[in-house]
Amino acid sequence: MKTRVLYLVVLLCCIPALAFAHPGHGTTDPSSWRHYLTEPVHVGVLASAVALVVASVLELRRRHAAAR
Repeated sequence: MKTRVLYLVVLLCCIPALAFAHPGHGTTDPSSWRHYLTEPVHVGVLASAVALVVASVLELRRRHAAAR
């Protein structure tokens, strides 16, 4: 149950509407890749997505090992 709640929280954090995007946000060019890797709002979403993938892979490995 706790894993499902964690997944839900991470997925909700990945919703683009929560990024508060508006013209002029950040200090880098908004059309460059550096913008998405250096601005805190985008980094948070990226980190959440990576955490979700890592948690999913670890959970799948744990379940696969338990099934053996």
